[in-house]
Amino acid sequence: MEDIRRSIKKAVSVLVYRDGAVHEFSAGSKEFALLLSVWERMTEKALPMPAFGVSIDDLTRRERSAGVWVEFCFDRERECDGMPFEKLLVKVLPEYCGFNLIRCCGGAYTGRCFYLDLQDGTMQELYSAALSLA
Repeated sequence: MEDIRRSIKKAVSVLVYRDGAVHEFSAGSKEFALLLSVWERMTEKALPMPAFGVSIDDLTRRERSAGVWVEFCFDRERECDGMPFEKLLVKVLPEYCGFNLIRCCGGAYTGRCFYLDLQDGTMQELYSAALSLA
């Protein structure tokens, strides 16, 4: 079983959503490397916690059309803590010190989420990096 923080390293692309517009960055690109580097720093001391969040596909897709979101896409289904995913979607707000990782599996954002507590950190750097690319 994989650790959710380490799973991100296996992504093959990253999508950055900004108010509904989407920008895709493939593994090997400088933008992809920047986002993964920022992710690594941000989650270095993060603790996985039980998530209270449950995603409902309809609502998640509507919410994703506003604000800044980052989605990590994988080339095959992965699994952590008994929960499969093909993509992990994160709402990015600079002041967040913890967040849900919303699982997409079989083309739908449904079911339980993962949660990371940033241990006194925030999403500020990821927010800034995503804005600079979108």
